[in-house]
Formats: sequence, structure tokens, C-alpha cells
Amino acid sequence: PEIVVLGRLRSLSVNVAQDREGRWHCGLDRSTGRAKLDEKFCRAVTKCVRKGARGDDAVDACIRDSRGRLVRQVERELKKGSS
Repeated sequence: PEIVVLGRLRSLSVNVAQDREGRWHCGLDRSTGRAKLDEKFCRAVTKCVRKGARGDDAVDACIRDSRGRLVRQVERELKKGSS
């Protein structure tokens, strides 16, 4: 069965899915403008989903420790992009 989980990390929405072949895929509703930072978000959320987190609350709880640091990085990058 396909698994699709959506999560929201302040201003970004993350979509994680597992296809029928078992491969994991992640996408953001918009880029932070930094590919490495986008990748970090996707890895963090995908890791949580693979551990069983489903839905915004479960993903949020799973990444609580790293989220603050990641969100601050994203916010700094977004501010740089809008300046």
C-alpha cells in the first residue's frame, strides 16, 4: 500500500510518500532556495515517517529537537531571498 504523509514546518509543507515498490519520496510545497536545506528537511521528515509518524502532530513531535534549528535556517534563507 502507498503511504502519504503531509507535515507542516511553520512556513513549509512537506509531503512524504512511499511508492508501491517501497521507495520513499519527499517534496516541499516550495523551496527554501537552498537545495541542501530542502534536503535536510526532507530527510528529517522522511526519517520520522519511516519510524511511524503519521500526520502533522506526530511528525512535529518526532522532529521537535531538530525542527527549531532547521526552521531558523529556513527563515534566515527565506529572508535573504526576499531582500
